[in-house]
Amino acid sequence: MNISEYHGQADWGRTAIRCLQSGKGLLSASGTVLATISLAWTIVLFLCWPTVQTLVDAWTARTFRHGFLILPATIYLLWMYRERLIGIFPARSALGASIFTLLAWSWWEGYTEEDVFWQQVSLVAMLPALLWTLCGTAIFRILCFPLGLLVFALPIGTAVEGWLQDFTTAFLEVTLNAVGVPLLREGYFISIPSGRWEVATDCAGLRYVLPGLALAYMYAAMVYSQTLRRVAFLILCGVLLILANGVRAFGIIFFDFVGLAEGTDHRMFSYLVYGITIVFLGWIGTTWAEEATE
Repeated sequence: MNISEYHGQADWGRTAIRCLQSGKGLLSASGTVLATISLAWTIVLFLCWPTVQTLVDAWTARTFRHGFLILPATIYLLWMYRERLIGIFPARSALGASIFTLLAWSWWEGYTEEDVFWQQVSLVAMLPALLWTLCGTAIFRILCFPLGLLVFALPIGTAVEGWLQDFTTAFLEVTLNAVGVPLLREGYFISIPSGRWEVATDCAGLRYVLPGLALAYMYAAMVYSQTLRRVAFLILCGVLLILANGVRAFGIIFFDFVGLAEGTDHRMFSYLVYGITIVFLGWIGTTWAEEATE
């Protein structure tokens, strides 16, 4: 191995090469890369701690509670990709550094203007840009899809809650009519002989769709390598999760109508439907993976 070929790389990049020559193995070099990235991310998060606190505050809401797991899950995905980094050595990227600098400036502008969401977007985007800066384009391309999981750390999606409410209400109207339940729909309210129900924002399904999609994204990153297959799986998961929320809402109202459930606390039934949906999506994903290896 000619070490001179790697002249000009980052010092910790040279450390990775020395690991190879000393017999520690190729995976040791990959581990060095990931450990360095984790340290660099920790420093950035510490320097932008006020923004991190706003993210933590947002994650305390039930809709975005999955956000607490996104960074550890992303690091886990990067670790799972370590074997793909064998033979590729880190090198500084001027383009990555330029983008990181722009994002850091963007974060500072958001901080000075007290634009919380802009700070959050800039901070989350800085993490992949920092990896690109320190590791180079070759490694960044390999890890680009796993890094996309960081998007789920942002408290986004509330803009579609109105549409989800419309869909769930229409779904309830169609399905309840189909099984012969008399009803009166008034906006997001549905009245049946046993009571009056509201499809509130919390019932629209966003709190089920977002964590479900995050799990689907992780699954796609670990199982699939083709972009088309990944995108198709994510779209399928999104559609089925929305439909599952409609089924959940239908079951709650229908069981109340026939006297099999009482009250409005149907959390266990909701978790049951959600759990069955996740298992079903995992089965579909495994089937696609088997077809991909044939």
